[in-house]
Amino acid sequence: MENDQIVDALELLVKLWDLHSVNEFKSKNLAFAARGLDKFSGLISSLTEEELLAIPGVGKVVVKLVQEVASTGSCADLDQIIEQTPPGLLTLLKIKGLGPKKVRTIWQELQITEIDDLLSACEDGRLANLKGFGGAVVESITLNIHFIKSNSRKLRIHKASELAADLASVLAKLFSQVAISGELRRNCEVINSLVFLVETDDLFGASGLLQTVDMLEEDLKESSPFAWRGCVKGYLIPVEIHFAAPSEFISKNFALSASPDHLALVHFYDRFEGKSIASEKDIYESQNLSFIVPEMREGLQEFDWASKYEPSDLIQLADLQGCLHNHSTYSDGKNSLSEMAEACRALGLRYFGIADHSKYAAYAGGLKEEDVQRQHAEIDQLNAQWTDFQILKGIEADILPDGSLDYDAAVLSSFDYVVASVHAGLTMDLDKAMFRVMKAIENPYTSILGHPTGRLLLARPGFPLQMSKILDACKANGVSIELNASPYRLDLDWRYIYEAMDKGVPVSINPDAHAIAGIQDMEWGVKVGRKGGLLKEYTLNALSLADIKKFFSKA
Repeated sequence: MENDQIVDALELLVKLWDLHSVNEFKSKNLAFAARGLDKFSGLISSLTEEELLAIPGVGKVVVKLVQEVASTGSCADLDQIIEQTPPGLLTLLKIKGLGPKKVRTIWQELQITEIDDLLSACEDGRLANLKGFGGAVVESITLNIHFIKSNSRKLRIHKASELAADLASVLAKLFSQVAISGELRRNCEVINSLVFLVETDDLFGASGLLQTVDMLEEDLKESSPFAWRGCVKGYLIPVEIHFAAPSEFISKNFALSASPDHLALVHFYDRFEGKSIASEKDIYESQNLSFIVPEMREGLQEFDWASKYEPSDLIQLADLQGCLHNHSTYSDGKNSLSEMAEACRALGLRYFGIADHSKYAAYAGGLKEEDVQRQHAEIDQLNAQWTDFQILKGIEADILPDGSLDYDAAVLSSFDYVVASVHAGLTMDLDKAMFRVMKAIENPYTSILGHPTGRLLLARPGFPLQMSKILDACKANGVSIELNASPYRLDLDWRYIYEAMDKGVPVSINPDAHAIAGIQDMEWGVKVGRKGGLLKEYTLNALSLADIKKFFSKA
């Protein structure tokens, strides 16, 4: 079992203990132990009792819980308290702004256990009458409920890709050709449905073959002779499996994967639907149009882009020379500075930028001034070992409410570069957000604007920004804008990449890695960057070490 799954189970147990007012001391101890386990970089399930006891906060009681969860996926304590908990309360605990104590109040005072009932209580004023629930709190809860309800049947790209790959491998045993189509083929950051196309000579019998797939549940009302519809057991996201004869496979895959607007631009339904074509290039060449790669088929600016560039100009994972937004055990990372650097070096990268949290982020172990000096000394020692690789001294400095960064000029000047990010006070109107971010961009020490809107996909929307003005300010001040590659963020939104390049603002694809495994998230950043038409020449960390140092110097 993966570390995250074990930690998630323990954290859920803590929340439910708090919800049911179980022994507070016991709950706090488990919460502390879960934080220690979350920081552990090795495989928790492989640890002996003695090794587990060496982790901060882990006692014998926690060892028993960890071993039980690792071997079974749950534990008796968790199973027991879940049985005592109305299922709807588990959903309420996921609402931003509602901790266990507030959920308990809602449950006990209003007898509410379901999200729809809570929404009604927000709208009719009952929630606002409870102690601790003022107007601003109720408004925030209302917005978050709507957000959760609208996104409940969706998956982020990385989870959708995993699920689609699993199902595709099963379908490949039944059909001669299988294509993952739909939004996944376009590298959309959020997936509304999983769409597959399978090749078959027996269009009417294909649906019967799917009855043998245990992981599928069919929606008979939505299915048809030419398309199976339903879901994968345990998931809410809709699944579509379409059937095509061999002669129609290419054209149908094109139709299923391109957006309706793009299909209209290439006159697909007038000229190509149901017809046999040798390749997707034929659709474009027959109309003297430039070929558009699948990820860019959105019906936006792709043909304007194609008039200037070639598909081969798009950024590729192999083009990246380094990554610049990463965390270590100096702040809230799970791996040491040297471990993170060596992992990047093993991937063939030429430089690794450490950007641990700054002092304002005390909740994330933010570096005080003395910690900065200590880290820089270690970086100097490590860099002396290599001739083919270098660690760059960076920091993820918090953008404070007044737009300033949380170190003075003397400390900021000691870094090779500064990633400026908003982490606190995310609830802002446009004017406040613009003032705050613009002032940070104008700080002479800011090198990269980190995760520009602060969004968490399917969890919270970003704060509002006039992105055109933000990009103008980045250009004027020699600041790169980040495409945070974490699949939970993917912020900058890919729709602004066209404009960033037009304005000459380099985009930095960074994993925001808090562990070695997180470095691999650059893959998602590249996928979404390509969707936005990102070129190698406009990708900051595709630069050589010498060139990126020159950029940071703002020479």
